[in-house]
Amino acid sequence: MPQDAFALNHLTKELNFLLKDSKVNKIVQLNNDEVVLTLYTGKRTEKLSINVNPASPRISVVEEDKVSLLTAPNFCMLLRKHLLGATLKNISLVGFDRIVKIEFLTSNELLNPEERTLYVELMGRYSNVILTKNGKILGGNRGINNFDNGVRPLICGNPYVFPPTNNKLLPTDKEIVSLLSNKTCENLEEFLFKNVQGLALATCKEIIYRYNEKYGKINLPKDSENLFYFINDFIYNSNTNACIVKEDNQIKDVLCLDYKTIAGEREFFSSLYIAENYYYTNKERQKNFTNIKDRLLNVLSTAIKKIKKKISLISSKKKDALSAEENRLKGELILSNIYKIKPNDESVICQNYYDDNKEIVIALDKTLSASDNANKYYKKYNKQKRTLLAIEPQLQQAQNELNYYNSVVEEVNSSESLIDLNNVSKELEEYGLIKEEKTKKKKEVFIGYREYVIDGSIVRVGKNNIENDKLLSTAKGNDLWLHVKDYHSSHVIILNNGKVTEKVLLTACEICAYYSNCKESGKVQVDYTYKKHVKKPKGAKPGFVTYTEQKTLSVFPKKHTELIKIE
Repeated sequence: MPQDAFALNHLTKELNFLLKDSKVNKIVQLNNDEVVLTLYTGKRTEKLSINVNPASPRISVVEEDKVSLLTAPNFCMLLRKHLLGATLKNISLVGFDRIVKIEFLTSNELLNPEERTLYVELMGRYSNVILTKNGKILGGNRGINNFDNGVRPLICGNPYVFPPTNNKLLPTDKEIVSLLSNKTCENLEEFLFKNVQGLALATCKEIIYRYNEKYGKINLPKDSENLFYFINDFIYNSNTNACIVKEDNQIKDVLCLDYKTIAGEREFFSSLYIAENYYYTNKERQKNFTNIKDRLLNVLSTAIKKIKKKISLISSKKKDALSAEENRLKGELILSNIYKIKPNDESVICQNYYDDNKEIVIALDKTLSASDNANKYYKKYNKQKRTLLAIEPQLQQAQNELNYYNSVVEEVNSSESLIDLNNVSKELEEYGLIKEEKTKKKKEVFIGYREYVIDGSIVRVGKNNIENDKLLSTAKGNDLWLHVKDYHSSHVIILNNGKVTEKVLLTACEICAYYSNCKESGKVQVDYTYKKHVKKPKGAKPGFVTYTEQKTLSVFPKKHTELIKIE
């Protein structure tokens, strides 16, 4: 659910208790939407994130350090000027709207105390952060913003005014009773959503559900006043019971209390701000994961299209060059039938003594003599032979490149974390398919394997081509090496401690089959051999090896999650 006023009311109370009287030590701006204030409470340091991204505006306490913009924007500099060293005195909700008021106490050049107020408006596409002094605007994150067609222009030096309420009532306004008295029982959730400030539709549904659960089906106008008091009791007296909602192990929502109208598995937290930090951190990771994955797949898709076009052109040349023997034959037959050819002849009929003396018609250039026509066919034959010799390695190289790109596509699709994707990204950077941003500091990407323990034997599984190569280079000669036959898969190493049982080998083969691009095709054939029989040709692409002395097992793919020790 969005951060409506009901959730913000609980959140601001928690944040005020946590951060009251803390000192502002640092202010950074991570992007156009998010500002982070580092606060020292006297016992520990907390990071207060204010994010006005229209898709998910929020205020929360965060734990992770993020990279800030290289150059601090004007608004960040304004906050530093007025709030660095200031004391946070209070965090509260304005009225019952999605506006959080953060009050600071600072001092001027003469060390006289002064107040600054930060208004955080969490209102979808109108979200903004506004700094004020004595009720007047010092600046805003989005600069001058004509809210609601110019009804509320936000200009530096002007008094700060709250956004229009669109004629919605406060939950405490008794006029709600009279409105309910003139309302039928149908669509009460929509009615509350459209007429009461600060309530999301999900909250309105929960209120009506809980009323019906406690008092029975609502009967208007008889229950108008009782419903009014129930709404206020729910909003202002509900105890926080923060939780996140999961479906199929995917985090779907964060709630300030356990909504009975929202289905899914629950994981409860001691505080709402902790639950929200967990929710938004995982949501951001998932978003980053999806974005990076899509970017890598787009890069690979473009590269695959180019290499397929190149293969098509080379194959076309090869097809044309395959007629070389035909041209050699024509040259030979012209010379053997030179007595038949007269000046200005455009063709000659010869008997092909290589094919039961079948007649063949050979085209001639009437401007050339018979011997010159023969030489013309011989020259074409020699050129085609040279072309074939040059094309074969080109075609093989292009096919290897296509196979490599397809293997990396499989790596991307089987990636389960940002680390996996960053490793693939590093691989493509080293290969030259992705250019690293000049402003980005190069970081070493962690190289790690999936590690299983099967009946005491350690089994390691590479996650991408770079890891596959590293896995091979660190294995010993008597370790067992596994790979799916004729398809791309992770390389798997069974550390040979002299106890590689049939069960260990079979299970490792099932794992190898699972991390392949044919795991959906039923039984999979997996080759295995000693590492000493596996060679990486000089100059070969990442992940490419040759091997001998292999044996093969047919298995059904299985992940064997219960045996994973290192994911």
